[in-house]
Amino acid sequence: MEKLIKNILKEELGENLHSIIPINGFGTINKVFEIKNDKSEYIIRLNNDPSAALEYQKEAWCMEQTASLGIPSPKVIRMGRREQYSYMIQNKLNGISGMLCKAKEKELIWKNLGQYAAKYHQIQQIEVKEVVEAEFHENWKSRLLYNIKELNENDSLLKKKILTRKEQHKAKEMLSTLSAITFETGLVHGDLGPRNVIWLDGLVQLIDWGSAEINVVPHNEIGIVLMSKEATQKEFNCFLEGLGIAPTDYQQIEQEVKLLNLLHRLDKYRWAEGHEVENINDFETSVKATFDRLP
Repeated sequence: MEKLIKNILKEELGENLHSIIPINGFGTINKVFEIKNDKSEYIIRLNNDPSAALEYQKEAWCMEQTASLGIPSPKVIRMGRREQYSYMIQNKLNGISGMLCKAKEKELIWKNLGQYAAKYHQIQQIEVKEVVEAEFHENWKSRLLYNIKELNENDSLLKKKILTRKEQHKAKEMLSTLSAITFETGLVHGDLGPRNVIWLDGLVQLIDWGSAEINVVPHNEIGIVLMSKEATQKEFNCFLEGLGIAPTDYQQIEQEVKLLNLLHRLDKYRWAEGHEVENINDFETSVKATFDRLP
């Protein structure tokens, strides 16, 4: 891997590598390294998944757009493919992981993330042709109708006993109520939290747009934060404050958020099943856990 990174750095930037430090915590597929050379410090991400090149295009577009909105983000220096790996080189942001911050700092992080989300939720489309063509659904309504249709007698969730027939019927009925509601859609980061923040003396810098998509806002973003269970109640309230949503206003949409969470998990499960993802059990568990949170 070190030889590959040296060759990429030499070819793309014409610079020699001084040091390479692995950065852990990005899963088993994404390989992330901090690299230093004669002039600068960078972050390089490598991924041997065939879809990684498209994901990197999406991330680069999202970071460019959000930076234009005043959201501190990394700058993509180069992208490409060498051997079996797609790669992305970004400038290294100064600071520390948000996970290492103190309680009060984390509350500020969550408030800032809410403020950022309120801005980028206004973006209506990811304007990368290849990304649009590869979308699983055209829009959130087609996503809803597809998943309601899949809740039938041949449903693999029934065969695997993830859901009982009674639970399946309840899920179908509750999801059907969403079709009568008009929702706003926009860009969703899809993985907000301190672990995707670089903190620098009060500056909250947002990274990792790999899970970004166009979805229902602000519901989907809020729901994913809730599903991750990373925010304390106080931090979650700070996030809502940043979004401009009062606790009483959130109570009015809480049921919709929970139902859209179920739709989100069902949709991810159907995608994983269709793509024969190896860790399908994780998707099954998420569907069941999300269903169990419904009233």
